[in-house]
Amino acid sequence: MTFIKISIALMLLSCSASAQTFAEWFSQKKTQRKYLLAQIAALNTYSNYLRTGYQVAKGGLGSITAYVGDELKLHTVYYDRLKNVDPALKANPKVKEIMVRQIDINRQTSEWKTDYLVTVKAALLKDCNEQLDQLGAVLSGKTQMSDAERFEQLNVIHTAMLSNLQFARNFNTTLKKLDIQKLKEIIDINTLKGLYENH
Repeated sequence: MTFIKISIALMLLSCSASAQTFAEWFSQKKTQRKYLLAQIAALNTYSNYLRTGYQVAKGGLGSITAYVGDELKLHTVYYDRLKNVDPALKANPKVKEIMVRQIDINRQTSEWKTDYLVTVKAALLKDCNEQLDQLGAVLSGKTQMSDAERFEQLNVIHTAMLSNLQFARNFNTTLKKLDIQKLKEIIDINTLKGLYENH
């Protein structure tokens, strides 16, 4: 009798366990369908976000491309302007003064013909030529400079040529003094010779 009671209890327990497993299984299918539907809805939403994001990114990249293009045009205009020379610079009186100073330096150094003087003259004229080359570059627009930089460079060249001219003049004055001194010495020597010969 006890055995039968135990057997019945085990059967009921077994049926109960079997029914619970079936309920869980059925419930899981229902829950799984809910999850799948929720995932599909989430994927649709995500897809919409992606589409919107792509359009925004594409529009944004278009804006960036347009911005870069505009920026490049501005830089091109800026650098082209740096090559253009202000007519006021070419008409500046300092340009003519530089040229006149070069002519004067050539005149001042025309008599420098001994070895030492030729070396000094060559060094001086080399610097003058460099100044004139720089002037040509500033006036022709070969160099990329702003108008302010061009005027500043003109002032530098103007000052350098004035310095070269002053050197040539001072050097000539010194040479003339030396020549006069030499002449004086020669006269003095000849005078002394004459005095000694007469005695």
